[in-house]
Amino acid sequence: MAKPALLALLVLLVFNITSSFSAAAVGNDSVYESFLQCLESNTNPQDKISNLVYSQSSASYTSVLRAYIRNARYNTSATPKPVVIVTPTQISHVQATVICTKKVGYQLKIRSGGHDYDGISYVSDMPFFVLDMFNLRSIAVDVKDESATVQTGATLGELYYKIWESSKVHGFPAGICPTVGVGGHLSGAGYGNMLRKYGLSVDNVVDAEIVDVNGKLLDRKAMGEDLFWAIRGGGGGSFGVIISYKIKLVPVPETVTVFRVERTLEQNATDIVYKWQLVAPQTSNDLFMRMLLQPVTRNGKQTLRASIVTLYLGNSDSLVALLGKEFPELGLKKENCNETSWIQSVMWWDESTNLGKSPDVLLDRNPNDANFLKRKSDYVQNPISKDGLEWLWKKMIEIGKTGLVFNPYGGRMSEIPASETPFPHRAGNLFKVQYSVNWEEAGGEADKNFMTQIRRLHSYMTPFVSKNPRSSYLNYRDLDIGVMEAGKDSFEQGSVYGYKYFNDNFDRLVKVKTAVDPENFFRNEQSIPTLPKVGQDTGVAGGSTSRFIQNFVCSKSDRNENVSTTSKPISISLAWSASSSSSPEMFLRCFSSRMQHSKSISEAILTKKSSAYSSVLQSSIRNFRFLNTSTLKPQFIITPFNEFEIQAAVVCAKKYGMQIRVRSGGHDYEGLSSLSDQEFVLVDLAELSSISVDIENERAWIGAGASIGELYYRIAEKSKVHGFPAGSCPTVGVGGQFSGGGFGTIFRKYGLAADNVIDARIVDANGIILDRESMGEDLFWAIRGGGAASFGVVFSWKVRLVPVPPTVTVFSIGKTLQQGASSLLQKWQSIGDKLHQDLFLHATISVATSIPDGNKTIQVSFVSLFLGRAEELLPLMQGTFPELGLMRENCSEMSWIQSVLYFGGFSPRDSLNVLLSRTTQFKEFSKGKSDYVKQPISETGLEGLYKMLLEEETSLLILTPYGGRMSEIPSSETPFPHRSGNIFKIQYIITWDVEEETEKNLKWMRRLYAYMAPYVSSSPRAAYLNYRDLDLGRNSYGNTSFAKASVWGLKYFKNNFKRLAQVKTATDPSNFFWNEQSIPVLQRKRNLK
Repeated sequence: MAKPALLALLVLLVFNITSSFSAAAVGNDSVYESFLQCLESNTNPQDKISNLVYSQSSASYTSVLRAYIRNARYNTSATPKPVVIVTPTQISHVQATVICTKKVGYQLKIRSGGHDYDGISYVSDMPFFVLDMFNLRSIAVDVKDESATVQTGATLGELYYKIWESSKVHGFPAGICPTVGVGGHLSGAGYGNMLRKYGLSVDNVVDAEIVDVNGKLLDRKAMGEDLFWAIRGGGGGSFGVIISYKIKLVPVPETVTVFRVERTLEQNATDIVYKWQLVAPQTSNDLFMRMLLQPVTRNGKQTLRASIVTLYLGNSDSLVALLGKEFPELGLKKENCNETSWIQSVMWWDESTNLGKSPDVLLDRNPNDANFLKRKSDYVQNPISKDGLEWLWKKMIEIGKTGLVFNPYGGRMSEIPASETPFPHRAGNLFKVQYSVNWEEAGGEADKNFMTQIRRLHSYMTPFVSKNPRSSYLNYRDLDIGVMEAGKDSFEQGSVYGYKYFNDNFDRLVKVKTAVDPENFFRNEQSIPTLPKVGQDTGVAGGSTSRFIQNFVCSKSDRNENVSTTSKPISISLAWSASSSSSPEMFLRCFSSRMQHSKSISEAILTKKSSAYSSVLQSSIRNFRFLNTSTLKPQFIITPFNEFEIQAAVVCAKKYGMQIRVRSGGHDYEGLSSLSDQEFVLVDLAELSSISVDIENERAWIGAGASIGELYYRIAEKSKVHGFPAGSCPTVGVGGQFSGGGFGTIFRKYGLAADNVIDARIVDANGIILDRESMGEDLFWAIRGGGAASFGVVFSWKVRLVPVPPTVTVFSIGKTLQQGASSLLQKWQSIGDKLHQDLFLHATISVATSIPDGNKTIQVSFVSLFLGRAEELLPLMQGTFPELGLMRENCSEMSWIQSVLYFGGFSPRDSLNVLLSRTTQFKEFSKGKSDYVKQPISETGLEGLYKMLLEEETSLLILTPYGGRMSEIPSSETPFPHRSGNIFKIQYIITWDVEEETEKNLKWMRRLYAYMAPYVSSSPRAAYLNYRDLDLGRNSYGNTSFAKASVWGLKYFKNNFKRLAQVKTATDPSNFFWNEQSIPVLQRKRNLK
């Protein structure tokens, strides 16, 4: 065809492209004409361009696009479509496409097999082209050299077939799905069932060809070792278009053995899975045993199926002998095994064909119809306990459909250094986890349902998998862990997912990317970012990026701060113009320059533009009142991994005039740990959750970001006869609870949590790290009940463990008004604080439905923990509270840690692993208040209370008895003053479901609080700090006087408030650690002459 006629045809095709990605994106249609003219001028005149380019108006466009879409979630009418699909048949077509796409300024997506789990290779929110490599699939096998050159459009099945054609004793260690494209698989590392013998696919790549950003074709020598390193596991689509890989073939025996063995829970699956964790990563390198875990229904009952699928590079006799010695629980017999050739094992593993089928099936590029699907991944570094597995099975069955695949590591994987290729997950990992869910139902509701399922299971796995970072596998692409926003190129955004995929190798990948593609042409939602430019944007005239960063970090303005940390050059500090002087930007620079490890920065600091920002912010906010769009959000969320990052946050926030808010568990009733009316930085201590238990000395060091549940779990791991007197809600953070006092079900025996703190470590207002000795006794006194956030950031606590008996007893008895509840409550008021200190008996008052008439009534529930057996408890109760009528059948004996589950709202039979979950089941709109009672409330007072409660069905009162050890500790021992003289504390709670009811319910709560005034403490009307209540009064920003703060301060602290203000004045005279109810600084007396 003549050039003018061809050009006219192509322009006509482009003219019909839908407007969403045409003129609306770039202003007019000239961009398409320009692209096509460019493409034609850069390809052979003999080539028929019309056979290579498919516009949206082309008859074959839809079939070409859909041919390699493997996930039906991205095959809908709403899915963004490429403006043009280019299907090159020659390398020159690839070169021309790169040059011309770059010229018109569009995004270029590169697709080989289409198995990209989250559609990154063929979907974008920006105007884009797809370069589909399926025609470039030649394979040349050289058996003599034991190598092969394979183009990236080939499938793994085609590669295996071509190797088999040339040799029956050679193979290649790649994936088990034959329709996966070579390009994506190898560039993302690639693994299969021989990885324990030969490593990853990329560990066996010896050369490659790539078209770079300038359209040049480079081999290993021409591209250099840095780029060659990067494209073997770093995701080739960030660096260019990989044309081919030269690979090293590996020897395989003539006979291999495969088997599949299944067990359900009723067939001892838990023991099998537990033992598998110990055997599979340590056994012979010739043996690969994959574990598949799936909820199933058997005989009408839900259970879990564990399947072990195996490849052994040898015969069945030696395999049976090996596992008979190492894994006798499996009971493997020779009849379970199939001996076959390696190529037949490839087909058997694909599960698409039985043994004996022709290898020709491997040439089929079209898998079964695409499912809707979602995948995620994790790495496990320590065996999951049997209790942990049983808890996990329960959650999987509860969730429904999501399955797990465990792929064992060890062998060759542990021998190759983590930095050998970008793939870092080597020694130290027992196995990789793949989360998998498929569904057939189309539509948003089904998508939401199944995506929620897999995310829930991923969340439940948190205690068992790698941390700092929580690692992921690049080829199991997962946009949940972070994305690069459209049109942005940010190291900060890229590092959120980058360190999860690549660990420390991410830094080198960024440097390679910056060197080979500085304009970030090859970009996608999870591509490797570039370092910011040096020059005008940074105020630096010239020189290398690294030199500029070094100069910036070592600048005089930051060297003189009194912070005991060393700085490492960090590229994130250059994410904005140096000429800007706003507080947030200057804070971010300052913070970034002080980090010790670049790995920590991206995960330690989130901006409002970070993909994880909202989820991290909301993760620990328990009250929906503080999850609205109008609430001021933090400029940055810092999740420090060590105390040095806290130092950096404090120093930099103070230097640039930004507030600090500190959050451990997020249960702050008024949201003060997460919110502010002023510009602020949120320091979320969730990652500082390590716990070290020393049973011999009955001590524990606890990170302030740990939850109460995690603390109890770690104690129970070491001892069945030790505990700690903290709260009953397992998701409450240690940091907030201890610093506010902290009480629980054994506080009548052992006092508050704060009474059992013996040391602490804090970052003060000057950024200095102090322990008890260096902070002094005044500050140590203040942070144990005075609200540590007024004085600094406490990042760890040392506590004294307390003895608990092997067996404790619990009971719960509820009575309605019609059943005499009010008289029982009257009696309880007179004896609750006088009971033996081993006995904790609290009362709750709530609205219930009367049986049988169905009317609303009041129910009083008496819930108890006794540190002893039921036969000891029964005579004690009979002698002090016979009216309750406690019987043996009301009592349940259990261990102390099971009682923790009981009071935490779980079944005592639940796995202890529920204590490790930081996700609370109680998340709603709520308001709380507190009071202290010194004399029993009269019957008249109770009757009025009942009437008010019946107005609001979701209200609840919790009456907590004092006495015991609480009456023995002086009120000045810690800032918490509510000791002797109080018979019980009241917690008032109301919850609701919709925001529109907020004002009504707040007014009701305030009316209830006003009603109770005659029956509770007075002068002052005392309140509990950990039940924070801004109705009591609040500080004014920039004008916090002792007199004004005394309105609420005396209620929380009584006479201890003055000493707290003195400590505050001495340790933080500039009032840097300020919030709406922080301790004030005393005014200095004027020197009058």
